[in-house]
Amino acid sequence: MAIFGWRQRRRPLDGGVTRRRRFLRPLYSRKVKRMFLFVVVFLAIVPPLFLHFKLRRIRQIVAQKCDWLHHPPLVCAHGGDSTLAFPNTMDAYSLAIRSRVDCIEVDVSRSSDGVLFALHNSQGSAAYCS
Repeated sequence: MAIFGWRQRRRPLDGGVTRRRRFLRPLYSRKVKRMFLFVVVFLAIVPPLFLHFKLRRIRQIVAQKCDWLHHPPLVCAHGGDSTLAFPNTMDAYSLAIRSRVDCIEVDVSRSSDGVLFALHNSQGSAAYCS
C-alpha cells in the first residue's frame, strides 16, 4: 500500500469501529436478543393455538347447522299418501305405510251425533260430499 499512498485506507477515529458496526451495535445486545427470541416463540405458539380453537368453533357451528344430515327429520304423511289416493281414506293410509313414512297425521273430527270421522276440513267441503 505504500506505492499507492493516495489510496491509503482510512482508519476510523473511534478505535476501529466502522459506521456499520456502530449502527448495528444495539442489535447485538442481550436485551434485543431476548426480545427477538420472545417474539419468535410467541409467533410459533400463539397463532396455531388461536387457529386450533377458532377452527374447532367453526366446526361446531357447521355441525349445528348440518345436524339434520346425521339425524334426518321425521317424514309425516298428512292425511296419508294423497298423491295416489284421496286424502284421509284407508287407501291413502295404507299407501303411506307402504312408502315407509315415519308417522301419519290423521285429522279426526266428531259429528253432531258423536261419530268420529277423518276429514281435513272441519266445516265439510263440497269435494267430499259429492
